[in-house]
Amino acid sequence: MKKRLIAIVFVLIAAFGVLCYGSRYRRQKTPAVSVAMLTYQRAEMLPQAIESILSQTFSDFEFIIINDGSSDDTDEVVAHYNDSRIRYYRNDRNRGIAFSRNRAASLARGKYIMIMDDDDRSFPERMSGQVSYLEQHSDIAAVAGQIAGLPRIPQNHDEIAAGLIQYNNFGNANVMYRRSFAAKHGIRYDEELKASEDWDFWLKILFAGGKFAALPDDVLARNGASTKYYGISYEEANAAVRKKIGKAFLPEKPDAFYAADSCGKLKLISEKNIFSPAFMQKLFDINCPAASSPAVR
Repeated sequence: MKKRLIAIVFVLIAAFGVLCYGSRYRRQKTPAVSVAMLTYQRAEMLPQAIESILSQTFSDFEFIIINDGSSDDTDEVVAHYNDSRIRYYRNDRNRGIAFSRNRAASLARGKYIMIMDDDDRSFPERMSGQVSYLEQHSDIAAVAGQIAGLPRIPQNHDEIAAGLIQYNNFGNANVMYRRSFAAKHGIRYDEELKASEDWDFWLKILFAGGKFAALPDDVLARNGASTKYYGISYEEANAAVRKKIGKAFLPEKPDAFYAADSCGKLKLISEKNIFSPAFMQKLFDINCPAASSPAVR
């Protein structure tokens, strides 16, 4: 009887150990996705953004929320959601968009980082669709989704890259990217930029050899009542990014890139190998058919 009692005690101890280990394992398990959202003075809009993430059909994620020094009820709004996947951080003061995005990325543990804005609403299948695409296409560094009611984003890398050299045609809060690619190439948001930091970030991925794609389906909707609150000049920020583009092609004379004619620009672009040979040839045929194309040499 005594031996039997001892055996039962050992079984219970072992079972308790397994339960404790399993609970600790679940807490420490690396999530597939890190959702990165910064917020500032938008407490009234936060619920729809947060709930749209917590309602995703894909559940293996952590939700990093960075409060960029808000003075409204943001703390209380976030505290209302009792979900262990939420990781909430508050900046000591208003640090700006790029700083907050970098902080979120540095805290991320997921294989993929999904960007979310506090005035947007992600559709339930968004995360599932973007994860599935990246899992099936190991050559793609970042995948966007369409934004409801806005112009459609090209779905293939060449057309996306062609647009990025001119403006941000890829978006931001509709994108999921590989954390490992950004880490490998030391890609971070430029904290000197007060705006267009997302465009600059995609260009860094592009010039590091990253490939882009976009899903055909809508993945989120914008809040039409949203207003800008950082008081920034997009014209000034865009000019700074364009200067970076010029420097990428002509380090010594960045302004000369934009001063060059179409054929001159294409010859410089062809040296970066950011397009497929076929697409590069197509651009040469359209813009300077009489010129010799480096794409076919």
